[in-house]
Amino acid sequence: MFVVAIGFLGSFLGANNLAQSDIQRAHQNLQTSSAEIAATLNLAIQHEQDLAISAGAFIVENPNASESSFIRWVNNVDAFHRYPEILAVAIVNVVRPSQLPAFAARAAINAKESKAPSQTFTLTPPGKRPFYCLVDVEHARPGLTEIPIGLDMCDSSLGPQLLQARDSGQDTYAPDSLGGPAAFAVGTPLYRGGSHPSTLAGRRANIIGFTGTEIQTNTILMTALLGHPNDAVAFHYQRSGSNATFKAGHRPTNATTATVDLHNGWHVKVFTAAIAGGVFGDSNSALLLLGGVLLSLLLGLLIYVLGTSRSSAMQLVKERTDQLQHQALHDSLTGLPNRALILDRIDRMLARSRREHTEVAALFLDLDNFKDINDTLGHRAGDELLVSVGVRLKSAVRETDTVGRLGGDEFVVLADGVSLEAGVDVVADRLLDVLATPFIISASQVPLSVSASIGIAEGDRATPEEMLQDADIALYQAKAAGKRNAVKFVASMQESVDHHRSLEVDLQGALEAQQFFLMYQPTVDLSTGAFTGVEALLRWKHPERGVVQPNDFIPALESRGHIIEVGAWVLHEACRQGALWQGRGYRFTISVNISAKQLERDRLVTDVREAISMSGFDATELILELTETALMHDSGSTLSRLMLLKALGVRVAIDDFGTGYSSLAYLRQFPIDILKIDRSFVSGIADSRESAALVHTLVQLGKVLGIETIAEGVETNDQRSRLESENVDTGQGFLFARPLAVADLDRLLLDSAGKPEWLSVAIPGDSS
Repeated sequence: MFVVAIGFLGSFLGANNLAQSDIQRAHQNLQTSSAEIAATLNLAIQHEQDLAISAGAFIVENPNASESSFIRWVNNVDAFHRYPEILAVAIVNVVRPSQLPAFAARAAINAKESKAPSQTFTLTPPGKRPFYCLVDVEHARPGLTEIPIGLDMCDSSLGPQLLQARDSGQDTYAPDSLGGPAAFAVGTPLYRGGSHPSTLAGRRANIIGFTGTEIQTNTILMTALLGHPNDAVAFHYQRSGSNATFKAGHRPTNATTATVDLHNGWHVKVFTAAIAGGVFGDSNSALLLLGGVLLSLLLGLLIYVLGTSRSSAMQLVKERTDQLQHQALHDSLTGLPNRALILDRIDRMLARSRREHTEVAALFLDLDNFKDINDTLGHRAGDELLVSVGVRLKSAVRETDTVGRLGGDEFVVLADGVSLEAGVDVVADRLLDVLATPFIISASQVPLSVSASIGIAEGDRATPEEMLQDADIALYQAKAAGKRNAVKFVASMQESVDHHRSLEVDLQGALEAQQFFLMYQPTVDLSTGAFTGVEALLRWKHPERGVVQPNDFIPALESRGHIIEVGAWVLHEACRQGALWQGRGYRFTISVNISAKQLERDRLVTDVREAISMSGFDATELILELTETALMHDSGSTLSRLMLLKALGVRVAIDDFGTGYSSLAYLRQFPIDILKIDRSFVSGIADSRESAALVHTLVQLGKVLGIETIAEGVETNDQRSRLESENVDTGQGFLFARPLAVADLDRLLLDSAGKPEWLSVAIPGDSS
């Protein structure tokens, strides 16, 4: 309590001292601001006086200048543009009584020359005086009323200031109370010959008139307030019975003021927001007081805790330890159990199953095509979706069951006992059903449809790792079977996994051992039956297993990165074989599939260029087939590489078009020559209205964009006739030919008489 009391007192004294310091500093700032604003006003008025002096010099040099010539001079010096605050410029002559008739005649001539509205010369106010101060020539902004030609300025409210300027020989300025907008006038005396008599008598005897400018007050005051956005100003004049005030800026409530006397009847009064007195009236001092009080309380509390009980500190350590333990065993994104905790709970679940003889199951779940969502919407959207998936999965199982995340888009559900009474298939179906409802996330404008594949491991295992591994193997089989599948683990699956692992090991030396070879599947012009080209298809002749199909080894090539070297070999081999056929007089295209990993690297352009140059193959007959997903990845770099490839003369085709996630905008963005319609649409063209409509749409799209269309997987004459009626350009499939070895294709070409430009297709079956 003593420490807290001392802290309170020190905080209050410090805050009070800071408040007084802030008030003093604010007062000093106000004085400085007032002086700056007053100085700015003086400079602005002196700037207007420069124009008045220039006008006086013009009149001295041209004493008989007409109003039209004076107006031309004002326009020539661009007065109204250079001085936006000026409303009018005028010359006032000192006229003796005997000069009045001549002045009236001159005024009539000036009015006629300047085409101003005619005015009758009427002396205002009437009466005889030793002299009159009358406007000789004047130029005002459009829309402003000019001063009557007979108004005696020396017998008006401006008279005392004009006479003072005459006697002192100095410029003067005063409020303009002659009507019109709020303004003040700046006047400069003119003496004969442009001289400045040194005596009062000389100045009175030689005065010939005045030059004057009428200034809009608000403009000049707002200029003075630049740099002082929170201040307001009042420009006040009081002398010889005249009293006028001009204001600008927004005056703060409860403002504090400072006044600057300009010693010529004018005062500048500046208003700024006042700082409330006292500790609580100033935000800085209040913050200091509050901070000091809080610090005192915290210090007192710390002393109390340390001095009264060790148990509080131990409890704090325990809480922190629990937090760290939770972080070590839970996923940081979803808050679900991580791999370490999942393995621990599987171990306990297996032990409980052995004691109580209950069923146990681990369901390994992986989202289908989650990578596409990450690529198209971004990782933040993917994270948001993963959190929502975790919530959905927890809602589909019992509280005693476990839902965990292993990483990426992989989740694990552990169930035993009562949860499996209806069978593990029911649990799997419930998990798939709960994910069927589209997800609404902030990063996507439309709901996202998500499906999953599930691998299931049941029964006892020696270790938790084995059970999780078996579920993972079953998941691999579920993914291979298609989307939204649940597959249970059986022992034969392990053999399949071992088989694939063995293949992956053998793949490492397959290229060096020259075990890869190409087969070629022809393409046909549907309207003429002409043979148009071939697609090069990669095969692997394993020394023990025989010919291995692409689906069994190409994914492994891609996952291990070997597809780059193998893809380059395919390009070189296809171009080499194509050059041989061209050398024998055959002209047809050769298509080569390009993987996404090849398209990600600049090496692809080099590989294509070298394959063409080394083989001598005609580049215009080479077609590079890409998938939609490959195009979508890093579209900027992909476009640059495609433009370089197009510059070599090759053509570009999109393979399996319509099955990916690209938009039609990609067809305009990328230099695409050919669309290959996926076999899934071709197979359903006869009995599926949706497939027929999609084929029709894709063909019409190709026609509009000038893109050739090729239908894949043509297997029946009905499909061929329907595709031909839709104006599909080219077909490919088992109806025409299966993939052929080079020797079989050579025999086909030799059997065709005369080596024509195209060959009628009558191609045998697959010889592989």
